[in-house]
Amino acid sequence: MLVISRKDLTANLAAYGEGEASAGVAGLSEADMVRIYEIGYRHALSGENLDRASCLAAVEVLEGAPRPLRRQRRVWADVPGALLEPDPGLLDTYRWFELYAAGEPVDKRTIFEAFSSAVAPALPGFRYYKTYGHFRGVFEHGTSYIGFERGAGVVSLRFGVTHAEVESVRQRVSSYPLARTISKYTPNMGPTSPHWPYPTRPEWPVSGSQGLARACPEMVAFVQTVALPYVIDHRHPELIRDTLVNHPGEADPLVGRSGAQTVFAIDSLLRRRGWLESDYVHFKARYAGHVASSREALERDYRSAVEHWDAAP
Repeated sequence: MLVISRKDLTANLAAYGEGEASAGVAGLSEADMVRIYEIGYRHALSGENLDRASCLAAVEVLEGAPRPLRRQRRVWADVPGALLEPDPGLLDTYRWFELYAAGEPVDKRTIFEAFSSAVAPALPGFRYYKTYGHFRGVFEHGTSYIGFERGAGVVSLRFGVTHAEVESVRQRVSSYPLARTISKYTPNMGPTSPHWPYPTRPEWPVSGSQGLARACPEMVAFVQTVALPYVIDHRHPELIRDTLVNHPGEADPLVGRSGAQTVFAIDSLLRRRGWLESDYVHFKARYAGHVASSREALERDYRSAVEHWDAAP
């Protein structure tokens, strides 16, 4: 998800000329804000500027349909002064960066080498692939991954599982296999996360050697207590299904597809027709308030799963 504070969202909407939408942010429910985070995340993945992506999402949620913003560029003169005061959250971010800035400057290569060396002993049975910046653990039906990603000076983790049997069924049903059957990205976790709270931010804005020394044991602790159990548990299709159905915030949304497609593939793989029907009802209710394209994708995925089931010997 692409999380943004209400204050920043209100200010950016006003700057983009969306005065009515800016005023409407205060009346949004927490569920509405989560939808904005989710839709904004999809816009960001398509290449939109992060603030613009959040504003496009807010307009879509507030008006019920997507449309372009009234301005291509922001005009800050239209933003009330109170909204331009430093956000306490932004000040916290500055302090967070300072925690990992001490010491001699370090580059990406040095950071990844230190992190991979520190994490490797905590991942028996996994092999580190330097080219991809991730560890792989192969099991009977697929591969578990725990990898490093760095953007804007911050190192994050992405961890998940590719289950070959689930993806084989998905390909027969939809011709749309995925690189990951289920995964989680650490920027969507932390003290303020509505779906997966964690005591600290599981990201590391390392820029100095002393900051790197501070970050390594923190990352090892996170891998041992969160990432490794996640990728081990989700080697089992029924547990992937349980997470996607009952704990949706513990898996990141798939680009262009609903999590229901994975669940329907698992239901077919395990030959649980009762699950298929109940999961369809469950996702139909969940996506009732989403944009039309998401609802239409759900209907296509369900019809395809039923047709595949009926055609199976």
